[in-house]
Amino acid sequence: MDELNSTGAPRKKMDLIYFIVILVLLISNGFFAYKFYTMRKEKVYVEVELKDTNNEKANLENEFNDMLAQYDALKTDNTQISGQLEQEKTKIKEMLEEIKGLKSANYYQISQYKKELGTLREIMRSYIVQIDSLNTRNKLLVEENKQVKTDFQKVKSEKDNLQVKTDDLSQKVDVASALRAINISSLPVNEKGKEVTKAKKVIRIKVCFTLTENAIAKTGNRVVYLRIARPDKEILPNTEGGMFDYEGNQILYSAKREIDYQSKDVDMCVYWANSGDLTEGVYTIDLFSEGKQIGTATFGLK
Repeated sequence: MDELNSTGAPRKKMDLIYFIVILVLLISNGFFAYKFYTMRKEKVYVEVELKDTNNEKANLENEFNDMLAQYDALKTDNTQISGQLEQEKTKIKEMLEEIKGLKSANYYQISQYKKELGTLREIMRSYIVQIDSLNTRNKLLVEENKQVKTDFQKVKSEKDNLQVKTDDLSQKVDVASALRAINISSLPVNEKGKEVTKAKKVIRIKVCFTLTENAIAKTGNRVVYLRIARPDKEILPNTEGGMFDYEGNQILYSAKREIDYQSKDVDMCVYWANSGDLTEGVYTIDLFSEGKQIGTATFGLK
């Protein structure tokens, strides 16, 4: 009996140890199986979440691009609003670049961009209302402007007709009030003051004429300009190279003289001193005053 008791106790002890080991192995295996299942589940969740956020990111890009296109479609002539629209488009482009630069967007970032998207939509609606209001006002102004233009054109037409009549009358008065030179004579003279016909003997050219009486011509000091053209059409110049205005152009004169005109016939002469430019042929002389040609004549030299 003693031997049975002595061998039975160790065996029970070993059985207990085996049982404990097996139990520990079972518990550890169960723990690791649970961890493996949990980690796999978390991995699947992360993959699903990553896939969802990537889809959200792509949707956000599309929505921001659509909004950019809508902003591009908003047109107005108002400089201030146009500037504000450009600022909003710049914001959208910056956000698009930010979204494209995200390697892995999370739900928080996605939600923030969605908020921004909503804000931009609200801003765009306000611009649409403003632009529609401006367009309505512009249409009314266009209609008013058309009427104003019609009225203006009518008044302008009447004014133009009156102006034509006035201009025509003014032109007639202007022509009638111009001086006129008659009895023009050209005398080439030598150093003794005698008339000569040879070019090499001429010391000066004396041009005499009569300014006729004109009751409607203005009185006072007048300047009469003399132009002498050689046979080759070259103008004989004055010593100072002076010029005067004729039909909007500055032209050279040969000599000039100032006279006090009192609406009566005036006999006068103008002299040109020979500078050695005379040649044989027919010369043309023209007289001018107040920007108008008042007389012309010719003479010849041998």
